[in-house]
Amino acid sequence: MLAAVAATACSRREPADVSGFRAALGRAIRLVRQEFPEKARQLERLLGEAEVASAAEAATPWWEGSVGRSEAAWARAMRAAAEAARQARAARGAARERTHDLLQTVRDDVARARAEIREAGMGRREAAAMERAANRLATAERLARAGAHASAVAELEAARQDCAEIHAGWSALHARFSDPALRRQWRRWVAETIEASRNEGSVAIVVDKLRRRVVVYEAGKEVGSFRAELGANGLRRKEHAGDRATPEGRYRVVQRKEGRHTRFYKALLIDYPNDEDRMRFALGKTRGLIPHRVGIGSLIEIHGGGGEGSDWTDGCVALSNPDMDRVYALARVGTPVTIVGTYER
Repeated sequence: MLAAVAATACSRREPADVSGFRAALGRAIRLVRQEFPEKARQLERLLGEAEVASAAEAATPWWEGSVGRSEAAWARAMRAAAEAARQARAARGAARERTHDLLQTVRDDVARARAEIREAGMGRREAAAMERAANRLATAERLARAGAHASAVAELEAARQDCAEIHAGWSALHARFSDPALRRQWRRWVAETIEASRNEGSVAIVVDKLRRRVVVYEAGKEVGSFRAELGANGLRRKEHAGDRATPEGRYRVVQRKEGRHTRFYKALLIDYPNDEDRMRFALGKTRGLIPHRVGIGSLIEIHGGGGEGSDWTDGCVALSNPDMDRVYALARVGTPVTIVGTYER
């Protein structure tokens, strides 16, 4: 009986204490999971293999199997854990530095985008990109404060793409103002308007859309320059009713309005659409560029009620009421009004 007990005792293998290895692997898995989820899954597999090896070795008589199998499994898992942890710490350090570098850049990008999105003519697509960029920047700042730098970098990179989309829209909107043919045409219109004012000793009005200025000439000399506000899509050339664009062309005042005849303090109604506008409108309809049921539009004015600091009209040119008083006092029915994209003064 005693011999049997002794034989049984000798057949059992004393289990190794692997609690320290197990705890270290758990910490490594938690450390690498965010940056390297695949490495975390690999470590979990190695941990499982080591646990199985330990259990099998403990249940196997000492004279059977290979001694040291579990030690090898734990050593393999620990080496992998050490390397994965090193890579995770390096990635976190790089992400921390990248976050620091990107944060100010993206803040500047978002600030620029906020200024660009206010430009007359920017569309819904750019507005949606602006909202995304602002939200992503705020999210990235929260993540950075929480130490989740990798996620913060991802948000910042996405915000940069949103800002780039806004800038691309802004650049496309402004491209026409660098077009040599358009600039020559606008210069010619303005030069002829000023020359006629000089020869006739009369008043003429020039609107520079890009610079948001209404400039008044008398006898060919500038007698006033006023800050203007345009249509909500004012930098685009007006094509049809409802596009909220401000027209470009050579017009004349056809009616002076004040009191109950206008909602905007005082107003100078111009003769939009002129013959050139009608020809362009008809061509646009023929080419399918203008919806079939849309009209050409009308009731374009230089009027008061401005001073908003942004472009807001349906296509008119708005001045503050004090500035409108000065322009209104000089203008008469028949006064030329030349509206251009921009011109060199």
